[in-house]
Amino acid sequence: MMKEFAVIGLGNFGSTVARELAELKCKVTAIDRDKSRVQPVQDDVDVAIVADATDREFLVQLNVRRFNSVIVSTGEDAHAAILITLHLKGLEAQQIIAKANSEDHAKILIAVGATDAVIPEKQMATRLAHFLAQSNLIDYLPLAEDYCVAELDPPARLVNKTLEEAKLRSKYDVQVIAVKDGPSGEFKMVPGGDYRIKGSDVLVVLGKARDVDKLRE
Repeated sequence: MMKEFAVIGLGNFGSTVARELAELKCKVTAIDRDKSRVQPVQDDVDVAIVADATDREFLVQLNVRRFNSVIVSTGEDAHAAILITLHLKGLEAQQIIAKANSEDHAKILIAVGATDAVIPEKQMATRLAHFLAQSNLIDYLPLAEDYCVAELDPPARLVNKTLEEAKLRSKYDVQVIAVKDGPSGEFKMVPGGDYRIKGSDVLVVLGKARDVDKLRE
């Protein structure tokens, strides 16, 4: 089933997230109160709306519960992010990912209902530091342009099969390099062919982006 997302706020961060989700074949609704920010993405997403998402009635009409996740990215307007997050929580949005401007802003967003609050600048700085200090880590491995390392939920057709039975290399040209146990978050690195895939697992795979996408389908 195609995942569905709403992105509220179409600055550099929000518009990039919206386009990337659309590229990954997700259904995307992009929203901003500034028409000049909506127009550049309207051909890349499924629905583009000029609206003020701080208006609770607009969010009611949007039916936010239908989205797998709502991403809130209102730039420097910290108050708007807090108010939108509060409304989304009250309207029972499934998952709320909010862009924060600082650690304190992140704490407030979590307190009013965000599932997670991200500070992109801090996270990119952390990734860069890890890359410089430990460039052998798989998460920071430089890959050819058409290859990627991706985490994905196992398709239903693979659940309860062993990796050998799933034949991911021969069928999809994709290699499972690790398995993360959903409940505990623990990783099993380079699992053997006798590893049996559970529905709660997260597969960490290496392969060409188009082959990973086929596996998701």
